[in-house]
Amino acid sequence: MTGPRIITGGLAFPEGPVHLGDGAVAVVEMQGQVVTRVAADGTKTVLGRCGGGPNGGALGADGAVYVANNGGLSATKSGGYWHAPEPIDGCVQRVRDGRVDVVATGLPGTPPHRPNDLCFGPDGRLYVTDSANWENLRELGPGRIDAISPDGTITQVAEVPAMPNGIAFGPDGRLYVAQSMTRRILVFDWSAETGLGDPQVFAKLPSGMPDGMCFDADGNLYVCGSIGHVIVVFDAEGDVRRTIEAPAGAQPTNCCIGDGQLYVTFSMTGELAAYDVQATALPLHKGAIA
Repeated sequence: MTGPRIITGGLAFPEGPVHLGDGAVAVVEMQGQVVTRVAADGTKTVLGRCGGGPNGGALGADGAVYVANNGGLSATKSGGYWHAPEPIDGCVQRVRDGRVDVVATGLPGTPPHRPNDLCFGPDGRLYVTDSANWENLRELGPGRIDAISPDGTITQVAEVPAMPNGIAFGPDGRLYVAQSMTRRILVFDWSAETGLGDPQVFAKLPSGMPDGMCFDADGNLYVCGSIGHVIVVFDAEGDVRRTIEAPAGAQPTNCCIGDGQLYVTFSMTGELAAYDVQATALPLHKGAIA
């Protein structure tokens, strides 16, 4: 496999890539405060202006991009923090046809709420990680996993310390969550009757901090190791299958698969990149919030 192909640059801390088909990918721009469609030729089109700090994205059954908005916080190249000029309460938004609607606010637990990443589950609910006050790592509070029902009802389904981050359902029906401060990937048993079980450790990144993730159809888990500038691929047993290098300083934050490509957001260099992995994406669960 060759190195990354840069599809486009000039993005303001990109995150949360969502494959739209025909080589197009939607990304959130945390510091740009927008959702942007990137065409196969690199052409960029703003799909919606979110305000705050859009941090993750997921495609809904209604064709909308659902956004985890952390309220207006981002890391910077200098090691400090960017704060939105007009911060908002952390929330979940729906972006469709140029319109941005809030579908969930007033999240459970102690504020500030920092929704980070999200995915639809087999029950049609939208599962969201809330990373809590990561702008104050010395006094970092416990994060949470919330589930949003199609009617907008919000339920806290788990408390996760040490900064829950990327989230994805696997082919085994279990829920996988990155625990950034421990470098671990946690896994929760899940059933429609009992919900989430207790977390178990699935894997630990050899280097870097686990951020966003995605599965391929063969059950391999791709995890962005942001500060380590790598994407680590784990097999179904949690063993490292291979490591994909990112350019120094790129800080890969999240990934998705489509068209045989692994699309990766390089946050610090403001780029959307693609690796030719010749993999098929695990079909994602879909849902919609009223």
